[in-house]
Parts: sequence; C-alpha cells; structure tokens
Amino acid sequence: MSPERSPQAIANIICTHQIYSRIYGEGETFVMVEGKTDQVLWEEFRSKEDCTIYPVKGKSRILATLDITKKSGNRGVAGIVDGDYWLITQAEALGVDNLLYDNCYPDMELMLLSSDALKKFLRNSFYNYDIEQVHEFVETMKHESQRLAMEFGYFRLLNHIKDYGIKFEGIDFSEVIDRDTLELDREWVAKRLAEQKTWISSEGLLSEADELQAKYPPENIQLCCGKDVISIMSTILPNLFKAEFDEDLPDNMKPMFHDRQLSISLRSAYEYMYFKDTSLFDCIQLWESANAPYKILNPEI
Repeated sequence: MSPERSPQAIANIICTHQIYSRIYGEGETFVMVEGKTDQVLWEEFRSKEDCTIYPVKGKSRILATLDITKKSGNRGVAGIVDGDYWLITQAEALGVDNLLYDNCYPDMELMLLSSDALKKFLRNSFYNYDIEQVHEFVETMKHESQRLAMEFGYFRLLNHIKDYGIKFEGIDFSEVIDRDTLELDREWVAKRLAEQKTWISSEGLLSEADELQAKYPPENIQLCCGKDVISIMSTILPNLFKAEFDEDLPDNMKPMFHDRQLSISLRSAYEYMYFKDTSLFDCIQLWESANAPYKILNPEI
C-alpha cells in the first residue's frame, strides 16, 4: 500500500476494505497514520481483529480523506496525526471529526521521549554502569537536547507561519552546536537557511525568530520537532557521556546512537503502559466510546 495515493484513491480503498470486512467480519476500523514508522509502532497496540492501520504521506492527505469519507457516510474511519506546530498556531484546525492526536506532544518522537523508553534502552545498553547514574544521564541528555531543539524550533515555527518553503534536512547539528558549551550558533543556522532563498537574509530570519520568541516563550515542548531532538541527542551524547562517566563512549557503541538507530531503539523500547499515560490514549478511548462498536486499541494489552 503506497502512502503516495490521492485522498480519493485512499477513500476508495477504505470503502472496498469496509465492504470486505462486513462480509468476513474482521478489521472493520480503518485508521490512517503518517507513514510507515507510525504503522510499525501501532502494530503493537492495534486490535488485530478489529483495526487496520494504513500509512499515508502527510497530514493534509489524511484530512482530505476524512472529509471525503464523512461526506460518503463511512463510519469507523479515523486518522492519527502529529499536531506539530498546529498545536501552537492552528489548534482549531485540528478540531476535525475522527482526527486523533496528542494535545501535549507535537509528534510521535516526542511522545516516545516523554516516557521511560529511553531509560529502558540505555540501562540495557550501559549494563555495566550504575542504573541510577544512567537514569540521571538520560534526564540530562533529554533536557539539553530539548532545550536546543526548542531554540532551533523558532526557525521551524517561523517557516510554518510564513510558509517560506525552507527545507531543514540539510542542517547538520554537529556544525551548529558547540558540543562543549552546548550552545546553538543561531547566526550560523540563519545563514545556512537563508542560502536557500535569495529574497531572505540571515539577519531577517534572526530578527523574525526573535520576534517569535517574544510572542511564544521558550520552555515549551511544542516548539520542538522530535526528529531534531533525536538528532541533537545523537550529536551531544558522546560529550555528555564523557562528562557523566569520566570516560569516552566506547567505539563499538557509537553506531547505536546514530539518530536513525536511536529512533529505532526508542520505538522498540516503547511499551503500552507508557502509551496509557498520554492524552492520545485518552483521545482514542473517547473516539471508541463515541463510535462503538468500532475499536482501535487491543483491549487485551
């Protein structure tokens, strides 16, 4: 199943799926999620008999598909999405029937990081070290990574509000973060981002980002992008490890903390009991109550 299909094509798939489900009596609830990694995570939590998880590329496709299925009278259809910066600037746009999201954490990565999954992964990885010291190290690493991601997040928020079309994938955090002082070089970030658009200056970006900081105070997790937090964590982890344990991170362990591998390990360590503490869990339960007999979550976990 391709996440590139149009909303109408996805709506057609949903209709066919539900007709088939009524005949054979299984998998009738149809839930769209934002991509394959979300599908893999939800595989652990979905009701296997009652719910199909379908990956779709982008929130806008999910919203458009929900609109089509609502007009067609399809029941048992929902979308689980990341609130992203909409939580700050367009919360009302998320108030769509059958759209499910966490109202505290802007994306799945941050929801995972809010749990004890990282502690579980690292205490198993650093099994020769004192457990409480490992846990303290995790808290320090999370705090510093999120602090830096919040600061960087003002540039992402600016791009979201002004629709500048700036791409952030090319930013290498090892170039813009001083790993000794743990400070973000905002001027260098602005310069790198401004290179993409001839009509944007780095000084202009910095000024606009400063204005946003006055309007949206820091220390707000919703300023973060979870992928940034994990990438920053991967960047600063060796230095923080050295500071905490007074030795270098072993060479054979370094590949475990590349950002992609760190994301995989975090998802693998995430447990259902962590998920039950989120507002997304509450949101899904409310949806199930309002849409009985349709089910999303596995009631046996």
